[in-house]
Amino acid sequence: MSDSTDDCEAVSPSCPVSATIYGYTPNLGGNAFYAVVFAICALTQLYYIIRFWRLWKVFSIMTFLGCAGECCGYIGRLFLHKNPWNGAALPIQLVLLMVAPSFLAAALYTTLRTLVQYFGPEHTRLPARFWTWPFVTADLIGFFLQCGGGVMAATAEKNPSLGSIGNTIMIFGVSFQAVVMALAGVLTVDFTLRIGRRHGARVFVDLPKDLKTFLLAMMAAFILILARCIYRIPEMAGGVGGPLMRKEADFMIFDGLMILLAVVLQSAVHPGLFAGAMQDCTTNLYGSKAPLVGYERSESHELGQA
Repeated sequence: MSDSTDDCEAVSPSCPVSATIYGYTPNLGGNAFYAVVFAICALTQLYYIIRFWRLWKVFSIMTFLGCAGECCGYIGRLFLHKNPWNGAALPIQLVLLMVAPSFLAAALYTTLRTLVQYFGPEHTRLPARFWTWPFVTADLIGFFLQCGGGVMAATAEKNPSLGSIGNTIMIFGVSFQAVVMALAGVLTVDFTLRIGRRHGARVFVDLPKDLKTFLLAMMAAFILILARCIYRIPEMAGGVGGPLMRKEADFMIFDGLMILLAVVLQSAVHPGLFAGAMQDCTTNLYGSKAPLVGYERSESHELGQA
């Protein structure tokens, strides 16, 4: 930005909207709709936290944090609609909308170990104990990188050099998150193929209807979040205020809509409602003993054995 806009606090002839980082006034209707839907999903997750505390509390808490972050981020964009030069709303919404999907991805990772236990750890190349926390930890590393980079990048108007460093850190953080998700996806596909080769494709057809719905919903949510991460890489590569960042329609579709659909799936098809086959059984799909069923139950069991 030029020096003449350094002290801008509201739109005026000397402080046009085109000189802001986004270069546009955020759409009122679209951003309000997103904020409301994310708020409803956050409240839904609060209910799930209480109802499924014993078995699925981590999934519910992570999804709640993601929903709340997205909701607050879009509220920040509503403030920018009122005043595109709002110096407080800009960094808040920039950081929140950048990092909130990390919690949604972490929620999906918490279901992986339970799935491995249910279908049988003998089908995986990765020990069952490594199917959750390594991915959650890596996801949180990406979260902190994006959060720290976002805070620095938000200063781009006042301190271009610091903003550039922050933007680079954000690019690395979201790229790291995308790589971790891709790795989890590859391992999951390999796990699925090994089950199919050993037992035939019929094993998936014969799954309980609720469990099939859950698996398809979580797979769709995973792809949506990964697609959003991939979109963010070239967007951030253009720099804060770069060409892609100044296209609201692209952002509302490839970031907002992707995450909105993922959140709706994670709220409507909650594992507590649709994964009863995994959380209630004492044996896995093939009849062998699987005492560690359910993510939170697995952790409790191991602590008790320590």
